[in-house]
Amino acid sequence: MCMASRSPRGPQDGRVNIIEFDDEDKVVVFDVYRKKKITGTRLGPILGMSEFATPFKICCEMAGLYPGDKTTKYMEAGNIIEPLIRNYVRKNAVSLLEGPLGTKTPIVEEPVDRVKCSFDHFHDNKVFGGLVDGYISFDGKRQAILEIKTSHDKEKWLDENGNVTVVPESYIMQAGLYAELSKLDRIVFAVGFLEEEDYDRPAFWVPTPENTYIIVIDKPDMTKHMADAEEWYHRYLDAGETPAWTDADAELVAWLKSYKPKKR
Repeated sequence: MCMASRSPRGPQDGRVNIIEFDDEDKVVVFDVYRKKKITGTRLGPILGMSEFATPFKICCEMAGLYPGDKTTKYMEAGNIIEPLIRNYVRKNAVSLLEGPLGTKTPIVEEPVDRVKCSFDHFHDNKVFGGLVDGYISFDGKRQAILEIKTSHDKEKWLDENGNVTVVPESYIMQAGLYAELSKLDRIVFAVGFLEEEDYDRPAFWVPTPENTYIIVIDKPDMTKHMADAEEWYHRYLDAGETPAWTDADAELVAWLKSYKPKKR
């Protein structure tokens, strides 16, 4: 068996567990050390519903071959603005949610701190996990998942009448997974739209009715989506072989191949 040499740019756990590259089939064979779970952000790419990541890339991340993309200003802004939007929805819960949810007593619940829960709100599930952005409660119980998004591409969210009612498919999968795991039937999306200059000073961005919108949907039937994703998980992660890479993965493949395999 061959393993790639260790490098400062290697996986986060310090192990490079690549066995070989099969250039004919365009797959990477690896030794499974610790499998990561299917989170909401990984579900869409696994099912081929994302423009940002491929199944090959997600498999490499989950197998510990690749530590993930470097943090961008868009990611950083999202992390900074998420609590601002949650607080905005909390303070304006009645005016924002009474109509869509049909209740005069909505309450926004904070999620358990990500560090305190070891970055997973669903420890009772061995395959699926992740972090929710919050919950909406009324009538004495939780009623919906709160999913917070930031975007600089408002066009993707507009329906044919120019209203913000369309949720990108990968986001529906993400929130749908968390709603399913939480045993809830509704999803409240709170999306804030930023201008390019807002990403340079995200802490100064202020949610308003002009830049922040609420979309409420019923949870989609996640049965087949989750079954397909779990089958993918066992097919690739358990077997120690990635899905075939594509042209979209060329840069990642080159990065992985920068570790020259050597015999033990």
